Amino acid sequence: MRKNIRMIKKHSKWKQWFLELKLKQKVRYLFLLIISIYLIVFFILYSVIIKKNMLNYTLENNWNTMISISNNLNAELNTISHMSQLIMNNKDVISYLKNTEKQELRYAHNAVSVIHDITNVFNNISSVFIFKNDKTYINVSNGITKVNEDIMLQSGWYKEIKDRSGGYVIRINGGGLFTTLQGKPVITLLRVINDLETQKPIGMIAINVSTYMLEQTYKDVNNKYFCYYDNKSNLLSSKVAIEELQNVQFGKEQFNQKTIGNNAILSYYRIPNTPFIITAYEKLSFGKVMSEETGKILFIVTFITILSLIFISLFISRYITTPIERLVQSMDSVKTGWLRRLSLSLPNDEIGDLKDSYNEMLVEINSLINKLLEKEKVIQKAELEVLQEQMKPHFLYNTLETIEYLALTGSKESVYDALHTLGNFYRKFLSKGSKEISIATEISIVKDYLKLQKLRYGDIFEDIYEVEKELLEIYIPKLILQPLVENSLYHGIRLKGEKGIIKISVYSKEDYIYIEVYDNGIGMSEEKLEKIIHEEDHKSFGIKGTMERIKYYYNQEDVFKISSKEGEYTKIYIKIPWNRGI
Repeated sequence: MRKNIRMIKKHSKWKQWFLELKLKQKVRYLFLLIISIYLIVFFILYSVIIKKNMLNYTLENNWNTMISISNNLNAELNTISHMSQLIMNNKDVISYLKNTEKQELRYAHNAVSVIHDITNVFNNISSVFIFKNDKTYINVSNGITKVNEDIMLQSGWYKEIKDRSGGYVIRINGGGLFTTLQGKPVITLLRVINDLETQKPIGMIAINVSTYMLEQTYKDVNNKYFCYYDNKSNLLSSKVAIEELQNVQFGKEQFNQKTIGNNAILSYYRIPNTPFIITAYEKLSFGKVMSEETGKILFIVTFITILSLIFISLFISRYITTPIERLVQSMDSVKTGWLRRLSLSLPNDEIGDLKDSYNEMLVEINSLINKLLEKEKVIQKAELEVLQEQMKPHFLYNTLETIEYLALTGSKESVYDALHTLGNFYRKFLSKGSKEISIATEISIVKDYLKLQKLRYGDIFEDIYEVEKELLEIYIPKLILQPLVENSLYHGIRLKGEKGIIKISVYSKEDYIYIEVYDNGIGMSEEKLEKIIHEEDHKSFGIKGTMERIKYYYNQEDVFKISSKEGEYTKIYIKIPWNRGI
């Protein structure tokens, strides 16, 4: 743990050291690193290319060699197949297979003699077995082969042999039928013996051959180590004892090669219609490939590369890093807080464009600062107007007079409720100086306000609220609803002379939140609507200011809309961007 901490601290020091370097120094160190990496990668790639070429050459060469060896093996197997035909077509062997129990000993003796005579002509034969259908057998053997009769009872073991209709099958140790006392594997040729007259199976011949036969197939090939494996990757035959060849796993491809260790390859070929895999083991020597001429070429390439990188480094220093340093020195004046444009002579390239873009950026920043200051002034002015409107004595006096009247009537609960509502209204109204409040709080302010107005005007209106619950915690600029509701009451409902409705709706649609204030009061004409929007009607309660606040706050023009029909209704829409409100 402590070691890891020390390593992290050391890494941080190196990182900090590099970050504190000047740009020129960073470029120099960077090019030194690039040169080192380039040379390392170059030599690695060169080695890989050489190795790949050698592998391709070895692959092609071994393919031809192993095809030749497989032909030798097939020739040996055809010889054994020919021997098996001589035995299985012999009349004494046929007589043994077809004899009765009384004559079995005589026919068996004759068949063994024939088999013995035939096998003496061929090399590498370990044993020959003739099996009847009842699993009894005779054999000519060197005495080291043992029969596992239980394997013959397995239907799957015999099926492939029978399906060949007299053709031979090659298996290692007869597919489990034979074992040797020395534990060495044998190559077994198995085939069904058919009755010459009925062509029905009357027995089976099994010829076991020493694995020495495999070595004979590649004895004339030099400069490589050849081995035979079975299809389960068990080593069958090898002239040399190489540890890497003991536990080798092969892919399913018929022909391929794989690397063994760091400098050797093993090519392998699955010989068709046999359980054998022939392999060629060969060590690679890259030193033989690196000639004196190749070394000279490498030296020249390396020298030219280093020279080119040095030239590029000097070019970058003169035409990039030095102009950038001059530009940075001129930009340092911004630290004092004075956003002045640069008057510096630089090349007409990207660095010159950087200077021009920097100057344009300063102009834009100054413009944005002025706009932000103006925007903040407008927002603060509008907020102040709303606060001043509600802090005027007439609203408070009217409310207190209503509470005084309630007190005279002896309605204690009504007085308490009115005072509690008034306190809640001003507490939420001021909202601890926050510029944003939740929609739920904004709705609560409106409810308290209308509740206080009902105490004064009686039951001349009904307030209705339709608000989507998921929008209640969305934050919006404070006090944008109360001025609109106040206009609905004083300029719409109260002048109508009959009970009306003030309806507040909050809902979402696509990427926007919509807030609507509707009243079915006296409405207004288009001329009067224009006066209110442009605040020429001084009797309206800050609609123009509310509009400006919302426009500046969301930096959009289409956030406010008023529709009205004289004598029927007035509806005010507020359109708030969804993401801005979250």
